[in-house]
Amino acid sequence: MRRRFLVAVAVGGIGVVATATGVTLVMRSHASTPAAQHTQVHVPQAGVLSTPTAAAVPTPTPTPLPRWVAGQSLARTLQDADLHAAGAAVPLRFAAPTVGIDAAMLGVGLTKTNNVDAPEGPRTSSLWDQAFWYRGGAEPGQPGVFAVAGHVDRVGGAPAAFWQLRTIKVGDVVEVTDQRNGAVYRYRISEAQTFSLKQAEDPAVLDRIYGHDVSQGYYPPTVPADLVPRISIITCTGTWTGVMYDHRFIAFGELVTTP
Repeated sequence: MRRRFLVAVAVGGIGVVATATGVTLVMRSHASTPAAQHTQVHVPQAGVLSTPTAAAVPTPTPTPLPRWVAGQSLARTLQDADLHAAGAAVPLRFAAPTVGIDAAMLGVGLTKTNNVDAPEGPRTSSLWDQAFWYRGGAEPGQPGVFAVAGHVDRVGGAPAAFWQLRTIKVGDVVEVTDQRNGAVYRYRISEAQTFSLKQAEDPAVLDRIYGHDVSQGYYPPTVPADLVPRISIITCTGTWTGVMYDHRFIAFGELVTTP
């Protein structure tokens, strides 16, 4: 899968059109679309007083962190590796407490036209209130990019899950909870800015959103050279042109705490 076929997430109306020169993020209309311790005991000689030696306190052995190797494939534990398989709920929850976001997550892949999927439904559907993890990227805590997106509005224009994302600030901490074991991965936002459509089409920006090897079509993704676990969070913003919003809001962060 070459870069011209690579796509970015379709969220809150954000879609992607593959062109001969690159990837275009577009906006679909929602406003108008329907071991035990042992201690030796010292026995003193007769007539000699002795204070028993206290038992040594065992030092807990920390759980070793995974030994990541650059270029190594990342394990898939959450969902089918086939990017063209249907999306489904994953046992993750995304929260950005400072901006009031708390959403269940769906794992999504690619549509038949090689767009990153962003499921939709009728106005009352729960899909508008969920977040989408692109399963072609890293899983929580893994080196690479954990890419998450959400709709900004729903059919009719009412706020959706990521309506308040545009108010997130550098220094804010977002959380991804693995509900299989209660592990919480926290990422600190290092950059949050608005991109024009042209800027969002830049290959370097797309790599930041989805990972260093996303344009190669590798699956599963591989460990980046710097071994850093990152997050990208995307939705749409700006002015509605009648066809699409004219800007994208993207926040980037790095892992600061691991379970």
